[in-house]
Amino acid sequence: MQHPDAIVRRAAVALGLVVAALAACEGNSPLERHADRFLREGGDGIFGQTGVTQNLTFPDAPGLVHVRVRNLQGDVRIRGSRREARGETMVRLRPNSEVDSGFAATSQLDTMKWDAQMRPQPDGSRLLEIAIATEDPKAWFVRCEIEVDTPRLGRVDVLTDHGRVLVVDNRGGVVAKTTFGDVRMLTPWPVLEPCRIDVKDGDVEWIVRGESSGKFDCETIGGKINVYARYGRWIAVDPRNDHDSLAATLNGGTNPVIVRAQDGDVSVIVVEDPHDTGTFAKP
Repeated sequence: MQHPDAIVRRAAVALGLVVAALAACEGNSPLERHADRFLREGGDGIFGQTGVTQNLTFPDAPGLVHVRVRNLQGDVRIRGSRREARGETMVRLRPNSEVDSGFAATSQLDTMKWDAQMRPQPDGSRLLEIAIATEDPKAWFVRCEIEVDTPRLGRVDVLTDHGRVLVVDNRGGVVAKTTFGDVRMLTPWPVLEPCRIDVKDGDVEWIVRGESSGKFDCETIGGKINVYARYGRWIAVDPRNDHDSLAATLNGGTNPVIVRAQDGDVSVIVVEDPHDTGTFAKP
């Protein structure tokens, strides 16, 4: 009989090899992305049902790509590039049910409706619109995880439920609303446009570099507000400021940055390089 410690060690090595293999299968994509995907999807088939994954590709064209998502439930991850880049826009739609693995879940996932279209805009940019729907409005267990990778990400507008929202390397404003999930916006591109984030039972992280601007109006119920502003001209002298409210300006900006959180913390982080804050750790 094998010693329990040996079994644990072998399992850890096997997990590492699987994660590395997953990363290697998709070329230059970051290891952490595939490790995260592997961990999130590892329990499927045991705790729930998985539908057919849709992998879509849109050809490159000049200009920014703005993204608008309307999801029933589920995580939404939208990523741009931290440098000037070209390339295709890739979309991954993965239907799943977290709690139901029976026939009803299979039927609902098989009939899930999805639509993803790229439309040119008058200013030379493009708009990627993704919509997820179901034929049965009572199918509360139906979810869809959405991933978007595009080389020049502009503005982002996301509506989902029971899901995390991640926006990385965007060059425009972000509007996001979700429940039971965190919202994280992290970008090295200066954010000079309005932003609005609404979360229930989740934390908010707004992480930018010092050339960004904004007029902040942030409130949380049942949480606290954390500010870490190392760069830019940060002014927060409003008498309303407290552990759960923030009125401030960054670089004299007039573009509103509105955050409303319930049972969650709000973190505003202004640093030289937002990517130095890491994927999981705050500075």
